[in-house]
Amino acid sequence: MTRGWVHSLRRTAGKLLATAALVTLAACSSDSPAGLVTPVPSANDPVAGAFTLTTVNAMALPFTLFNDSGFVLEITASTMAMQAGGQFVMAMTTRETVAGFPSTFADTTRGTWTQNAGAVTLTATGGATAAATWDGVRLAFPMESDARVLALVYRKD
Repeated sequence: MTRGWVHSLRRTAGKLLATAALVTLAACSSDSPAGLVTPVPSANDPVAGAFTLTTVNAMALPFTLFNDSGFVLEITASTMAMQAGGQFVMAMTTRETVAGFPSTFADTTRGTWTQNAGAVTLTATGGATAAATWDGVRLAFPMESDARVLALVYRKD
């Protein structure tokens, strides 16, 4: 072996290692801390956490529940805390406008929840239940309001 050939081999190996390091760094980089790869959300993930209402009946907020001759009722915001111990707290803000004068109201519903993979059961204090679906990011469930069923979709914060 000649000295030139060994030097060429070292240069080639160094380039290959640098390329491999860049490819590895690019594959592992993400928005997560320390460049760790973020796992893909799954229905098997725990549902516990904080959520924000994103849509009602596939429409963005504010969502109009009722609009008739000088009276409008809208859902303007909602959050839900799904606590690890199986308790939940849902806060919902509505706006009632009567003859052009708006008033804002905040209501809170508390209860318990259970999870079986992507199936989550919410039981409000007082007994009303809702069967929710969970995909690892979104929690969706029906809510009855004045003989209408509303499809609520919350996104995990």
